[in-house]
Amino acid sequence: MKRRQISPSTLPAIGQPLAGGFYAGRIYFDGAEYALIDAGREFETAAHWWDHDGPRPRIRGATSRFDGMANTLAMSAEGCTIATKVLGMNIRGTWGWHIPSIEELNVMRGNLLQLEHWDYRNRTSQNSAPQAFVDSVDYWSSTQKENAATAWCMHMLPWCVPDTNWVSDCKGVRPVKVLQIKAEAFVHKPSSDAPATMQVDLHGLTASPAVAEILGQFINEDTGRFYGRTDELLARLVMVAGEART
Repeated sequence: MKRRQISPSTLPAIGQPLAGGFYAGRIYFDGAEYALIDAGREFETAAHWWDHDGPRPRIRGATSRFDGMANTLAMSAEGCTIATKVLGMNIRGTWGWHIPSIEELNVMRGNLLQLEHWDYRNRTSQNSAPQAFVDSVDYWSSTQKENAATAWCMHMLPWCVPDTNWVSDCKGVRPVKVLQIKAEAFVHKPSSDAPATMQVDLHGLTASPAVAEILGQFINEDTGRFYGRTDELLARLVMVAGEART
């Protein structure tokens, strides 16, 4: 699936509007970096990860810890009602929404809960904060545990960690989307911790008898120490350079 790309210079502050939702931070997977966008409280819903009778499913295509869109597409292909619903959502005039992966939920928990409108303190179902996660609600991710009929979920509180539960349980679902950050913005020369070295060819400088004579007047040959004033040395060298050009 081809994803829309965005320049990093256009990313707003955490929590500010972006592409029909609210910017939640960056997430990296499959060799690329993405901007994660939260739909907000207005569009969250309570739902069963799997709401059909019969054996609980093990969906192989829904085990990515990072790519929530891939998970949600796999869930929908197997007949998951909430996955199909989220994929078809038009939120504030935009499309491309999915159920967040467990690592996308982690980014939201780590970033958005620091902000006033998402603040976990004093939250209730009647909280006037427009984006706050509902108090005491466990949220589904789209990430199913490998080789098990359970899926990862998380309470959106600062001290909480991912857990798993039966897919037949009912939990909160908060739609998100991602925009790929343009890769060319990060292309640069490889960095290194090694000290920078500069190679300078001084052959032409030292080969000049006039320059060598001047340096001998300012540098002690035995100790290598410099004597005199640097501006005087520079002035003498400039004179030699001017004579060489004439």
